[in-house]
Amino acid sequence: MSKKPYNPLMKIFYLGPEGTNSDLAARKIFKDNDNFVPVTSIEDIFEKVALSHSYYGVIPFENSYQGVINSSLNCLIDYDLKITKEYNFNVSHIFCSANNELNPNDVKKITSHPQVFGQCNNWIRKNYPNAEKIVSTSTAEAAAHAKEDSSIYCIANSHAVEIFGLHAHEDEIQDRIDNKTRFLVVGKMIEDKGQSNKTSVMINIQDKPGSLMKILKPFAELDVNMTRIETRPSRNNVFLHTFFIDFEGFYEDKDIIKLLNMLEGMSEEIRIIGSYESLN
Repeated sequence: MSKKPYNPLMKIFYLGPEGTNSDLAARKIFKDNDNFVPVTSIEDIFEKVALSHSYYGVIPFENSYQGVINSSLNCLIDYDLKITKEYNFNVSHIFCSANNELNPNDVKKITSHPQVFGQCNNWIRKNYPNAEKIVSTSTAEAAAHAKEDSSIYCIANSHAVEIFGLHAHEDEIQDRIDNKTRFLVVGKMIEDKGQSNKTSVMINIQDKPGSLMKILKPFAELDVNMTRIETRPSRNNVFLHTFFIDFEGFYEDKDIIKLLNMLEGMSEEIRIIGSYESLN
């Protein structure tokens, strides 16, 4: 999906181990590259990418079912990196095991990541309400446990099923068919404008009545479509409130330049976190 030319120095860091949804998303985004490096935390991704212009990180940012991933948002605040792409990943959970066939009476233990259990809760309650849930740190770890012990069944993705040689018994078991995770690619600098673009900014303004209305007004005046807004108290100043805003357009577009100037004039601080292509 990525059109970047092959660069032998390029490394793509993702939240491992191999076989996670982050691994699968990274391979879909950078399909023409093969130097994928798993790390153990989102903070590790940012630390690695900060070392080189040839390094990129793929981070899960928010899920349509469970909301924003706070560690990803905090890292975007704390590190001077930029969002270079976004990719909306269709989450598909598969019930699988090392057994060739499924005998429902044999399903006593199911392992997966806690978020996956939450996303498949209705299916589990309907089909295996008495099964013991064994928490794993990732769907890849769950798949490894199922591979080692045929009495353990797991919920994982198609990539993990293939890697560990498991048998898929039922797919698309997530409670919501529209379950998506928004992944962001982070790098050292903003890249070229794509076909469909978004810009993300962080704005600090004084914490007082009317702050939200003040921020929203320029978007209405310039007819710029805001796609997401989140607010929280500033981590550095108790008298400020921080807004995180995504909107359509590229930071060099005429209307977006005007919007950014208006927002700068009414804020204590504004920082462009990224201006990037939306891949789907």
